[in-house]
Amino acid sequence: MIASSAVPPAALDLLISQGFDTTSVDELAAAAGISRSTFFRRFGSKENMVFADQEMIITHVQTTLAASSVDAISTLIDAAHVVFDQYTVNPEGARLRHRLLSSVPSLRERELVSTHRYERAFYDFLVRRELANTASEKSLCLGVSAGLVAIHNDHLRTWIKDPASTDRSKLAHDVRLFLERFADLLGGENTGTTAASPTPTVIVSVIDPGSDEQSILKAVSAALKEHSK
Repeated sequence: MIASSAVPPAALDLLISQGFDTTSVDELAAAAGISRSTFFRRFGSKENMVFADQEMIITHVQTTLAASSVDAISTLIDAAHVVFDQYTVNPEGARLRHRLLSSVPSLRERELVSTHRYERAFYDFLVRRELANTASEKSLCLGVSAGLVAIHNDHLRTWIKDPASTDRSKLAHDVRLFLERFADLLGGENTGTTAASPTPTVIVSVIDPGSDEQSILKAVSAALKEHSK
């Protein structure tokens, strides 16, 4: 998923203005206000610095999913909020990071890996809720997980362009609208197995023309007795 970064905006701005490959670690450390040795202890590499917040956010999402005691749809909305809130807490950093990822192919490839990790976190949650028991249900759960990430990213891209155009409540609305289309799957944990309505019994009885009420009742009673044998 697209994300804001815990990295100081000055470091991201430097990578954009000078180029990712041509910016040195010493320059990034200076921009971040730390020493070279601290930079390597904290991040390990330039690429890791750009994605420094990913592990924290993914762990937060996994914790939210694991700790939830509410229904699946509400839980997935809560998780989407966690991600959106973490990514929009630093508007300047989010926009700079988005620009950087758009211009560096290798970073976009790593971002794609992160997207798959979010999808996996949602899918694993659905599996734990025993909503992916058959091959068809597994396919649907994979689709739900991918769709959830796609909706979040669409809202985040919209927010990056214009923060007033969307917010967490609009995200929740669209996520719920999407997930409710899979209510038969996601609601299964709450609805349980509904007993099927008994099939009506049809009794056929041959009645002579002109038969009176007593004759009709006797004929129907005889047919019922025959059916119950």
